[in-house]
Amino acid sequence: MGEATAGHIMLQEIREQPQAIARLLAAERERVWQMCARWHDTPPRLIVLAARGTSDHAALYAKYLFEIQNGIPVVLAAPSVASVYHARVRMAGGLVIGISQSGEAADVIAVLQQAREQGADTLAITNVAASPLANAAEGIIELHAAPEVAVAATKTFTATMAVLLLLSAGMSRSAHLSDGLERIPTLLADVLLQEEALLGRVERFRYLSDCVLLGRGYDMAIAYELGLKLRETCYLRALPFATPDFVHGPIAILGDGLPVFAIANQGSTLPSVLEVLQQSKARGAEVVVIGNAEQALRLADVAFPVNRGQDVPEEISPFPAIVAGQLLAQRLSLLKGIDPDQPRGLNKVTITH
Repeated sequence: MGEATAGHIMLQEIREQPQAIARLLAAERERVWQMCARWHDTPPRLIVLAARGTSDHAALYAKYLFEIQNGIPVVLAAPSVASVYHARVRMAGGLVIGISQSGEAADVIAVLQQAREQGADTLAITNVAASPLANAAEGIIELHAAPEVAVAATKTFTATMAVLLLLSAGMSRSAHLSDGLERIPTLLADVLLQEEALLGRVERFRYLSDCVLLGRGYDMAIAYELGLKLRETCYLRALPFATPDFVHGPIAILGDGLPVFAIANQGSTLPSVLEVLQQSKARGAEVVVIGNAEQALRLADVAFPVNRGQDVPEEISPFPAIVAGQLLAQRLSLLKGIDPDQPRGLNKVTITH
């Protein structure tokens, strides 16, 4: 790939996200709503989510979603338990969801196969309908994101979160969540309209090598996902933490000028996020905020505001926040002379056993 086109594919796929989620909702919303009727009438005793990498971060978002919105306990599976140790975990009576954008994750497939043998409900979420993951499950929800070419996942991540939000809405029959889903394409388009204003703030991080990322609740998944994007496309030592975990020891790593990137949106966790940001600033850290919370944006040394002045539900706000983060990672990668479409040592499909 020539220098003039380096990073173009990742940027194009970031920009496709409003259309990708609109396409997903048009294709799957009614079918998934009907699928969820059985789980509304008889909720599963627990939900098990099996995933790796970016998909695991979407699962982390879903853990908060299903437990808060549906009251169903959620387990994030350790796929090696099934694929390497061949241990039998009792999943009967549960809903077991395997998530893999490519549908090729062998260890995630092993979890689904074991669950299906036990009579648990099984569901695959993937961008490839004709895949081993889809064949392993009783049901499938396709992401409809179109092929994703750049190594760093962008549109498949937000599409996966949207599917999980659709499942939560369908199980609870929540008009609030359903209405929020419909707003996502417009909210993402609004972030993309602010692309140049957001990216004008990235230059100062050209020589960055280390940073911390913070989030809590729904936004913790976004801190983890943005950390992954910065590691794989910019080669940063980017360490993500939940804010309560950070103050229980890791805050000791802060020194003069070390950037602390916080995902800060309006919602129940904002007061604790603000408290940790104030502690970080007092220790000499550079505070960088991505989100819609005005108190946090005013506190920031560098602010990446998204959907400013809009009333965005807490469970929806991670979507625009990660789009802003993806733009940041893509631009910073180019500033560092790296092609984010083809990071060193990485392939688009990683198969783990």
